[in-house]
Amino acid sequence: MPQTAARPPHHIEEHELPSVEAVLAGTLALMTGYSQALQAELDPQDRVAMGEKIGDNLGLLIDHPQLSLGFRQVLFGLQQRWRAMSECTRSAARSCSPARAGRPAPLWPLAAPKRLQ
Repeated sequence: MPQTAARPPHHIEEHELPSVEAVLAGTLALMTGYSQALQAELDPQDRVAMGEKIGDNLGLLIDHPQLSLGFRQVLFGLQQRWRAMSECTRSAARSCSPARAGRPAPLWPLAAPKRLQ
C-alpha cells in the first residue's frame, strides 16, 4: 500500500490498541468496586467477575507499548496478585451458603442481650 499523507507508515487503528488512560481508569474503577463489594453485600460471583476483569485489564496494560518496562513489571506483579485473589474469592464464593452470600462472618457468634442488668 503506498504511503499517503493521511496515513503514516506505522499507523495503528484506534480500535486495535486501547487507550492507556482508558484502561487505567477502568481498572481503578473496578478495583474500587471490588473493595466496596462486601459492604454493598454483592453476590460473591460479582466480585469474582470483577477480579477477573481487573486481571485482564492489567494484562492489556502489560502488553501496551506506551508504558515503560519498569511500569509493566510492576503491573505483572499486580496481575499475579489479582489472579491469586480472584482464586481465593472464587473458593470462598463456593463455600458460602445462599443466606450468607457476600456477607463476612460475624466477629462474635453470640447475639447481644436485649437489656443490660
